[in-house]
Amino acid sequence: MSNGVNKQEKVRGTHALIFELEYVAAKVRGVEFEAIKSAVASKGVELTPVLFSRSGMSPLHRQVITDVLTLSDKRSDAIEKAVAEVDKTVAAYCENEAELDAGLLKLIKAAQERGVRVATFTALSKELAVKLMSRLGLDKMGVELIVPEEVKESFPRADDWLKMLKQSNKDHVTLVAVVSSQVACKGALTAGASCIVVPDEYTAFQDFGGAMMVLDSLSNEKPDTILDLTLRL
Repeated sequence: MSNGVNKQEKVRGTHALIFELEYVAAKVRGVEFEAIKSAVASKGVELTPVLFSRSGMSPLHRQVITDVLTLSDKRSDAIEKAVAEVDKTVAAYCENEAELDAGLLKLIKAAQERGVRVATFTALSKELAVKLMSRLGLDKMGVELIVPEEVKESFPRADDWLKMLKQSNKDHVTLVAVVSSQVACKGALTAGASCIVVPDEYTAFQDFGGAMMVLDSLSNEKPDTILDLTLRL
C-alpha cells in the first residue's frame, strides 16, 4: 500500500469537519428573526436586530421570545400562539425554501476528497432536521446528522460539544468546526476544535477570539486553504 493511501486512511479515521445545519448550511437565523418580529408585534414589541442579538438568540423559540419580551418589559406569558407561529414559519422554510450555502458545498466536497469525515449538528427536532438534510441534499452527500439528546437555552456550549462528539464517536478526532455564533465558537474551542466562523448580520459583532478564521462568506476563501490551515495534516 502506498504512502498516499496510508495517509488517506489515517485522515479518514482521525479528522472530521462538522458544521451547524440550520445556521451555517441553511441560513435560518434571518428567517427566525422575521418570524419572531411578526410574532412579538402583537405584544407591542418592535423587534430590531440589536434587540434580537441582546436576547441571546436561543435556538429554542419559546426561550428567545420570552427573552425578547422580558428585555422589552413586557409580560412573557400566553405566548403559545407566538411560539407556534415561529415554529411553523421555520419548518416551512426548512422543508420548502432552504438552499445549501454554495461555499459550504465546496468545502464539504474538498474535505471528502481528502477522506475527512463530514458531519452536521442541529438544534432542530430530528424529524425537521432530516427533512432539511434532504432538502439541501446533504443526506445524498453522505453527511452524518448529529441530533443531540438535549438542547439547552444556550446551545451549543462546551458540554454540548463534548456530548455530541462522544455520541458520534468523534471525541478523539482532529476537529474543524464551522459555526456562526460566539456560543458555538467558544464551545467548540473548549472542546478542542479548530474554528471557522461565518457570522451573519445578527452575530457579526460578537467575540470570536481563538477562531482560526472569521469569514463574511465561505465562498471568500478557497476550500483547500481552509482545510490546510485547520486540519493540521
